[in-house]
Amino acid sequence: MNVSIIGLGLIGGSLGLALRATPLDLHVGGWDRDAATIAAALERGVIERGFDTVAAAVANAELVVVATPVLAVRAIFEQIAPYLQPGTIVSDVASTKVDVLEWAEQLLPPSVAYVGGHPMAGSEQHGIGQARAGLLRGAIYCLTPLAGAPVEALATLEQLTQAIGARPLRIEAATHDAYVAAVSHLPFLLSAALVEHVANAERWTAMQQIAATGFRDVTRLASGDPQMHRDICLTNAAMIGAELRGMAQLLNELAEHLDDAVYLERFFAAAQAHRAAWLRDKT
Repeated sequence: MNVSIIGLGLIGGSLGLALRATPLDLHVGGWDRDAATIAAALERGVIERGFDTVAAAVANAELVVVATPVLAVRAIFEQIAPYLQPGTIVSDVASTKVDVLEWAEQLLPPSVAYVGGHPMAGSEQHGIGQARAGLLRGAIYCLTPLAGAPVEALATLEQLTQAIGARPLRIEAATHDAYVAAVSHLPFLLSAALVEHVANAERWTAMQQIAATGFRDVTRLASGDPQMHRDICLTNAAMIGAELRGMAQLLNELAEHLDDAVYLERFFAAAQAHRAAWLRDKT
């Protein structure tokens, strides 16, 4: 199978490395808007062939995976649509799905099969230099097929995700966006907000001397790619906004009970128990 990855950053690069490490008969090529990134991908073995144009990258591909920031996906769909061969499977790795599925339905030819994807793995680091074959291993890989997509296309993507060690999960696009707003997008925003709240304080210069592992760990996500997270917010604003307002309400309630020992202990014990149960379920 000829696979073409459009966008060779952290996820696209890691996917390329993972696919090339499988025993499957795959030929992985790729394109990126940055020629230096294509060169780096070739040097690292992420792809075996780089293309000068996005049209050339998809012309003979049987599977195309768009691995760009969310808002760039629409333009990529427009660019590749005239060059896709009938029967080609088109997917993506975007962090939000409702808008992307709408773009696929509007812009891609009916002769191709679109199945949205989102591997629940990543890093606050980004770029081809951070790509690694094991990044997606063990991760849930969400699959959101367009209505009417051939079952064979979905089965092919499930086989490929399993081959790289991920765990495919079929999920409806709106449900996906609601869930990731809470468990993925909200944590980033809280991390970024904490950094901004503290770093803009007049005493930050003095305070940062004693900021240690707790502050570092909680703010790790704030080091993530600003463009990627901008696009996530713009394409999932309603769901993320609801989660932020719910969190603000909880924080205000917590602020009102800081002198209530019973409330505080119950609150912290419940959080500890919920996290412990989640960790047990993941093993």
